[in-house]
Amino acid sequence: MPHAQTAVLFRTFFAQFFISESVTSDHQLRTAAIGVLTFLVTPGFLLPIQLSAPFEFAAIRFPAMLDPLIRLMATLFITYGIVSIGVIAAFTWDALAFDRRDAMVLGPLPVRGTTIVAAKLGALAALLLSGAALVNLMTAVPFVMVASNHTGGVAAVRHFIAHMAATMTAATFVFSVLVTMRVLVGMITARRELIASFVQFALVSAVLCFVVLAPTGLDVVQGRRSEARFFIVAIPGWVPTNWFLGLYEAIRGASGPEFRPNAVIAVEITLASILVAILATIAGYRRQLQLALTPSASAASHGSARLRRALARLLVGRDQVARATADFIVATLVRNRQQQTPIAINAAVGLAMVVAGLARGAGDVTTLFRPRTVVLWIPLILAYWAAVGLRASFFVPSELSASWNFLANAPSRTRAYWSAVRGSLLALLVPPAAMLALALGPLVGWRLAAWHALFVTAILVLLAEWIALTIDFVPFTRAYPPGHAKLKSRWPLYLLGMFAIAVWPVRIELRLLNNPAYLLQMVAWIVAAALVLDIVGRRRALEWDMTPPEDVPDGLSSVTVLSIASAAARHV
Repeated sequence: MPHAQTAVLFRTFFAQFFISESVTSDHQLRTAAIGVLTFLVTPGFLLPIQLSAPFEFAAIRFPAMLDPLIRLMATLFITYGIVSIGVIAAFTWDALAFDRRDAMVLGPLPVRGTTIVAAKLGALAALLLSGAALVNLMTAVPFVMVASNHTGGVAAVRHFIAHMAATMTAATFVFSVLVTMRVLVGMITARRELIASFVQFALVSAVLCFVVLAPTGLDVVQGRRSEARFFIVAIPGWVPTNWFLGLYEAIRGASGPEFRPNAVIAVEITLASILVAILATIAGYRRQLQLALTPSASAASHGSARLRRALARLLVGRDQVARATADFIVATLVRNRQQQTPIAINAAVGLAMVVAGLARGAGDVTTLFRPRTVVLWIPLILAYWAAVGLRASFFVPSELSASWNFLANAPSRTRAYWSAVRGSLLALLVPPAAMLALALGPLVGWRLAAWHALFVTAILVLLAEWIALTIDFVPFTRAYPPGHAKLKSRWPLYLLGMFAIAVWPVRIELRLLNNPAYLLQMVAWIVAAALVLDIVGRRRALEWDMTPPEDVPDGLSSVTVLSIASAAARHV
């Protein structure tokens, strides 16, 4: 009977990685998960194919460079496996430990804690093996074919085994560390949502930055035969990936005094991380179930959250309905992980864009101390992508069962809700971006940084007014419509918006730096455009419809049953 219950819980826990309470269609969420896996697999599959010519060139002209080139590429693929499993963990972060649904469903049931923990650990292992194996297998096959083209079949097989062993071991180590972090964060009573969102932002940023920076690890210049040469970036010895590279080389049969000790270290730290993750899951089981049902209510009253709530109330004026709604929007966003996820992911996209721009224009360090587009656009591009995520978060519901309060008390015609949305956007976007613009002072000079902060503020006010025009309901009070973002078809519009907000205005600003009068005039025109949008938004606000869409299913129409009792009855 315990084995049957474990099997049922295992299947449920594994399916829980691909479902969410915030969307109306689990199929749409699974489709998005498949898209994420496709994004992770594609770069790793194409990179060895693109490097087939350099490998052939090295094998024929410079045989002594072939092993260093293989080690460099193996390090890149080990790193790629690490960041890929990090992204998988980021997208399934809430389900890596016990969440509110687990506490509500499993808490009252007469099921042993050992059965629940065993099923959870099995689901985590299945997620690790399925995700890491898919990503690393798609990199191993083309890499082995390219790197072992001039060796025998036995060497190719050993190369394949070494690649899979090293990448899977590295992925297991990182995944175990992230599971341990998730358990520890779940046992924190305060600011766990902020910590979780920061970890998610860091993991998604890592994989995007890897995709951007990986091609710079190898530079092959092919001219005439006398001029053909290699530039291989050496990997420092202190980097942890060298442990797993040692395992890779030890299995592949390469000679080197440092490989075997590093291989032993890789195996030892991986086994230790697995043991720590298991013990942390067992030890934190009861504590997580308790805290999952008691979310922190003080998250919105700490530090910057309190200041942003006050600023949002100040921006909406004396309207009490608008002030209460703005306070609700900011507080909900600070307290809930579901609303923070789109912001973290889109901010990671913005950071990857910044890294790509800096890497493309990399040169002497002194180039960062000159006013350039890749330097001055940093606050705007980060704020733009954060704004994209913030708008997407408005469509993610918080507590649908509590939205009746707005339906019951919403005035028939009012500008209060539009004013609250606009004020919340300004309070959440403008202060961080303006402070970041001022932080560029040591690089470009404080006078220019002050002008740029004023310029960034004007641009973001215009952006906030534009976003407010696209919202016609109180945020977080409606079920998320499947496929709302439509990134597959609308990504050119997002890129066009990035150029319109972050690139072209900065280039115009650079041309006007020597003429403050023209720069101030440009800021005035931007503010005038924002005022026009404000007038349009005030008129459209009277057309808001507070009635929810009729096609949103209620909670009773899609109840999932664990069938633990029937599974136990079959074994009585």
